[in-house]
Amino acid sequence: MSEEEPEFGEPEFLGWHLLRELKDQSDDQISRSKFLKLCCVADRNLLETHEYDVGLARYWYMYGELTNEHEFSGRFYNAPQAMGWDGQQYIPKSLDIEAFGVSKEGLELITDSVEWTVREFGRENVEAIKQHQYEEHAENSFIQEYSELRWLLSTIDLGSQQRLENFTEGGTEETVESNEEYLRQKLDTMVEAYPEDEGRHEEMKALYLRWDDTVRLMLDQSVQYSRIAEFLDDFIFALSRVVLRFDYNQHISDSRLADWEEDAADVKSDFTNNVRETRRELLGNRSRSTELDGVSRAYSRTIEEQIERLRSY
Repeated sequence: MSEEEPEFGEPEFLGWHLLRELKDQSDDQISRSKFLKLCCVADRNLLETHEYDVGLARYWYMYGELTNEHEFSGRFYNAPQAMGWDGQQYIPKSLDIEAFGVSKEGLELITDSVEWTVREFGRENVEAIKQHQYEEHAENSFIQEYSELRWLLSTIDLGSQQRLENFTEGGTEETVESNEEYLRQKLDTMVEAYPEDEGRHEEMKALYLRWDDTVRLMLDQSVQYSRIAEFLDDFIFALSRVVLRFDYNQHISDSRLADWEEDAADVKSDFTNNVRETRRELLGNRSRSTELDGVSRAYSRTIEEQIERLRSY
């Protein structure tokens, strides 16, 4: 291999070395999600600590920051079916260092960064790594706010409308408020944090506001929290595919971005229909006065007009 052109570059060396270090640390299976997240952690450390850029392709998605493995120059790992869960486990191939085109500086710095990453996060599960990404590397406060709402909906009893306790920083009980009140507060916070005049967020603003109003209709009608959680995930899925992975990425190829553009249009259309149908169902079930009907129709008409204007740009 030493007489031939290296098969892989520095991004692949980072990923390959990471898998080797994780295997040395533990016999646990390495999931795809953990591998793709830890590559990002190692790459960020490399950039922030040493200002060394290996060219790793990564982007922000609904599950935090991920490496785009399709941008790797080849497969330096095997990915058989995992034992005990649905998905793949990642295993480094047996390769010589000559298979990688790595500079002397890169060899030293990538090794240091990978070892730091495995030492700090190698024994953490995917949820803990995701929480670190959202707390430390979310690109704006809106991303952090919707993450907190998702966490809230995953921790409360989704089958009941029970009240939850709110504590001060010192741990002393301060107030007891209903889940509904707390959810409304989080929705208000999200509205305040929604990015203004920032990249593609403007493109989704009208649709986001209609989604927000629909969630509040759900709360008015005491819809089960499990359904609200699903509706939130529908929005985050659409936001991720229409906005986040375009606005927050590095080293993504033009061909991949073109594929994402086609997908984004379909996702936005599907989500628009989803919100429209959900609102129609909720408004149909609601007992309303003629005045409220008029207000609702006017609001829907305004939002529809905004979306149509945005589509025409």
